[in-house]
Amino acid sequence: MNMHTLKSFHIKTILFGIVCWTQTAEAQIDYSDFITSGEHDAYYKPAVRERQPVALTHLREADVAYSHRVVRCIDARQKMNKALEWPRQPLSRVLFTALWEGSLTPYKNDSLHCFYNTTDFHRRCGYEVQGSVSDDPDDPDNSRDTLYWAYLEHSSIRKYWVLEDWIFDAKHSVFKPRIIAIAPIFRPQFANGITGPEQPLCWIPMDDKLRNMMARTEMFNRYNQAARMNYDDFFQMRMFDSYILFESNVFDQFIAHFEQFENDAEGALLEGERIRNDLFVFEHDLWQF
Repeated sequence: MNMHTLKSFHIKTILFGIVCWTQTAEAQIDYSDFITSGEHDAYYKPAVRERQPVALTHLREADVAYSHRVVRCIDARQKMNKALEWPRQPLSRVLFTALWEGSLTPYKNDSLHCFYNTTDFHRRCGYEVQGSVSDDPDDPDNSRDTLYWAYLEHSSIRKYWVLEDWIFDAKHSVFKPRIIAIAPIFRPQFANGITGPEQPLCWIPMDDKLRNMMARTEMFNRYNQAARMNYDDFFQMRMFDSYILFESNVFDQFIAHFEQFENDAEGALLEGERIRNDLFVFEHDLWQF
């Protein structure tokens, strides 16, 4: 082996070692330990922890001249919604922890009448996993199949459904949405490894209990770290990107469940855009310029 070949071999070996070390280091990183919130900073930041949600305008039935209900989906994997997956305080962990501890009431459907008690909710978050158990520690081949109980990880929640009413308040001459409830979306798992279709884990009413908790939970602000946002601001100021899944109809069906959209996902998305545009046109036509 000549000097040139030996030098090339050493360079390739060093580069290979650097790549392997980098991949190993990235695999071992726990992003939940990163402090990106300014907790250890030059000054104390109690603003978010002491914040109160902004009260909504009181509505009388006589003042509501028009109302239209829609359900939209917020996908946290979208670039505009990535703040929902901030490793230090992801929304999925905030909601799941409160639901697991019983601080929030998980309702079974969007009627917000029937709810899960703590035991039922824990059972809904659990699933059976097939594995093997060795009866003889000296003989690993002597094992038997068994089923054990596992629980849902909050990180598997990547989508949220938002139930809202678009309301025209004739008294104040404003056309704005009111969020009624939100639902974390998950895929149920079964013992044979099959996962079910996406469905709401539960429905959480956007009441004072939830808004107070969200108002005191900060989230990442990519534009200015001195001005911390909270999750209540994120939802009330409509800082998310979403697409419409449902509008009120006589069949009470989602867009994707209509016959013409059952096998046409793109058509269902375009129908959601049509509904969004109809709301925009309705608001535009309320006034003359």
